[in-house]
Formats: sequence, C-alpha cells, structure tokens
Amino acid sequence: MYEYDVFKFSKRQDYLLDVTILIIGIAISFFFYRSIIFGIIILPFVKRIKEWVGEILVDKRRRELILQFKDFLFVASTALGSGYSMREVVRESIPRIASVYGREAVLVKELQIMDKRMNEGGESDLDVLSEFAKRTGQEDIIDFVTIYSICKSTGASLIIALNQATSIIMDKMTIDKEIREMSRTKKNEGLVIFAMPFLIIIFLNIFSPDYILPLYATWIGRIIMTAVALSNILIYSVIRKITRIEI
Repeated sequence: MYEYDVFKFSKRQDYLLDVTILIIGIAISFFFYRSIIFGIIILPFVKRIKEWVGEILVDKRRRELILQFKDFLFVASTALGSGYSMREVVRESIPRIASVYGREAVLVKELQIMDKRMNEGGESDLDVLSEFAKRTGQEDIIDFVTIYSICKSTGASLIIALNQATSIIMDKMTIDKEIREMSRTKKNEGLVIFAMPFLIIIFLNIFSPDYILPLYATWIGRIIMTAVALSNILIYSVIRKITRIEI
C-alpha cells in the first residue's frame, strides 16, 4: 500500500539518491573551494535533502491520486446509475482508469488492492473505502466516503451526491491549476536566483581564474564562499515556501 504522508525510497532509489547527492557535493566543493575534500560539507544536509526530495514526490503522488480519483467518480456515477454495487464499481473501474493513466498509476494499484480485499477477503466496501480515505488524508476522498456512508445508511441518492462531489473537485482543480500557473513564474525566478551564483563562479573559473583566486587561497575567502552557498540555498527555500499554496 502507498503512504501519502511520507515517501519510502526503494533500495535502488536510495542508492541513486545517495550517489546524486555525493556528485552534487563534489561539484559544490570543486567550484566553491577548488578541492573535492570539502564535499563533506554536504553530509550534514543529506537527511534533509532526502526529506525534501520525499516531500516533492509525496506532493506529486497526491496530485496524481486526486486527478485519477476525479475520473473514478465519473465511472462510479455511471456504474451506480446502472445498478452496480460498489464492489462491482471498484472492479469495473480498474481497466478504465488503467486505460487512461496506465497500469502503474497510483489509483489503479489502490483499486486492485480494494478489489482483492472486498471480493476475495470478504471485507465490507465501507470499511475498505474508509481505510483508503484515512490513509490518503485527502479531503475530497474523505468527503466521498462520508457521502457514500450517509447515502448507504439513509437510502439517499448516491448518484446526485457523486455528481455534486465531482463538480466541486473539478472547481478545486481548476482553481489549483490557475494558482500554480501564477506561482510558476515566481518558482522559475527562484531557480534563476539559485543557479546564478553557480553560473557566475563557473564562468569566472573558466575565463578569469586569477580574478577570484583570493576566494580559494585564504580561509576568509572560503568562509565567504560558504556563506554565499548557504544564503543561496536559504533564499531558494524561502521562495519555495512562499510559492507553495494548498487549496
């Protein structure tokens, strides 16, 4: 089962990430200190870097899930209107969602697990859906399960409720897309600010190495270079937080 609050790296992913961080550390050490020995300065930040990468991947997984869940609501609304039970809806929706997003899609794997639990394990549809909603922590999915539970216990029209839920999710996705488009410019500016000092240092090392030699030949110069690198990372972190908006 997927976790939606933390990203667990596989052994291969963890190894590749360690190698990438090592290469970055060596590159920073070379361009800022002209010595790969200072690559160890990145070691205290390895854990935080992995957490940062994990946060990005978790956010990506959540957005993929809610996008795919929106299509699931369309399928569920049609199937329930045709007299299907929720168990049948889950099974029937798997190939349809897979045809759009692929067999490795997040929701496809979740639906396969739910199908197995309900149709082979004998668990109730409400228990399985509730566990899924709680694990994802997604408000839209939790609301859907709540609506399904109320409609199932009271006999209210689930189809009407699903149509309204789908409409609300679509509106939220539209707003989210518009905000992301507006914040993308600021994120790109943040990337430019982040990359500029590195590009300048590379440029000077190639075309005018004597000009910045004092920054490599003295401890004061190395302290200045360290301050530049740390402040640059701090500025980018602040920009990233400012442009990260949740709907």
